[in-house]
Amino acid sequence: MIGSGGVTAAPWWRRVAVVVGCVAVFAASACSAGAPPAERADPAAEGCISDFDPAVDYFPVKSRVEHATNFSLRYERAYQVLTVNQPYPGGAPESYVLLKCGAPASVVPPELAGAPVIETPVRSLYAESTTQLPLLVDLGATDVLTGVGDPAFVSGAEVRGRIDDGSVTGFAENQQLATEQVIAAGPDVLLSQGVDNPAFPTLREGGIPVIGWAEYLDGGPLGKAEWIKAMGALTGREQQATDVFGEIESRYETMAATAADAPAVPVVLGGLFQGSWSLAAGGSTTGTLVRDAGGTWSEADNPAPGSVERDFERVYAADGAAPVWLATTSWTSMADVTAADPRHGEFAAVRSPNVWNSNKCLGPTGGNEFHERGVTRPDEVLADLIAILHPELLPGHEFVYFQRLGAP
Repeated sequence: MIGSGGVTAAPWWRRVAVVVGCVAVFAASACSAGAPPAERADPAAEGCISDFDPAVDYFPVKSRVEHATNFSLRYERAYQVLTVNQPYPGGAPESYVLLKCGAPASVVPPELAGAPVIETPVRSLYAESTTQLPLLVDLGATDVLTGVGDPAFVSGAEVRGRIDDGSVTGFAENQQLATEQVIAAGPDVLLSQGVDNPAFPTLREGGIPVIGWAEYLDGGPLGKAEWIKAMGALTGREQQATDVFGEIESRYETMAATAADAPAVPVVLGGLFQGSWSLAAGGSTTGTLVRDAGGTWSEADNPAPGSVERDFERVYAADGAAPVWLATTSWTSMADVTAADPRHGEFAAVRSPNVWNSNKCLGPTGGNEFHERGVTRPDEVLADLIAILHPELLPGHEFVYFQRLGAP
């Protein structure tokens, strides 16, 4: 999102539940990958196939993937094939068979024998990344959520309620995945946060399918948002996923059209971290959002899909005169801006002051909705950005993620 670019490495909020720095190649277990899922006690009572007919198409509603490039869905009569092209940075494509409950495992052809088989709709889902949670909320499927990586990072009220009442448990707190706990709980599927983890082969050997969920490696804001269709396939809510995404897509395109003819406003993006400034390139998701909102910056014409590292002096020379600063930090006041680095006071946006930070909506334990819901609701993020850069276009806009630091 803003200031990170997000494709060269997993964002920090996706790494909190894994061993930091582990980028070993997935080692899927052959003995468990093709194992059929356990039978449900009463398939008919749960809306499963009760009298299987190989000639029947059990997916009357099929999702069409139009923006996302990092996953695809292929439909057969009684199963789907979900393929993630890059389940983690540099990872090889992985396919998963989503078998309609009540269908026999024998319908899966030999060429898919090595793929994990996941019975759908899933009844118990473990989500390692907070970005997966709003998809379940929007689909009305939070009842299948039984585990989250680290509950402390969850901000959304609906999932927080399930955590508080004990319906959802943490399984990767303090950056350590509790392998034995997950195997004992036996969820139908665990969604990774797009970073490889040495615990995954053990989970697979224990019969827990792991999907390499990496929407952050997808291109463009709408590409990330379209991962709701992958969640729709897992939960049997294809129509709801199509409807929700259609609304997001329509609103995003309407917002972008609103700002299309507005004069470009120079901005400062991101900030210093450990002495280096990670600056979003023009081809990144952040770059697309800022450009669609009517903003420009020194790397706007750089087609790279991620971010570039710059020192303070170079950013200041190129963007220091910009009237707006869009930050993604913990700052809550202008005093925090200059306390972080006295040189920040040299920026025009700090002297104004006109610094905006994406921490308006925080959960009770510190989770940030911008890093949770904002990733897959680019229409809301874009509306905030347009209201910042061109307030005359959205008078009376109520900000969702961004807040201005200091008096206007």
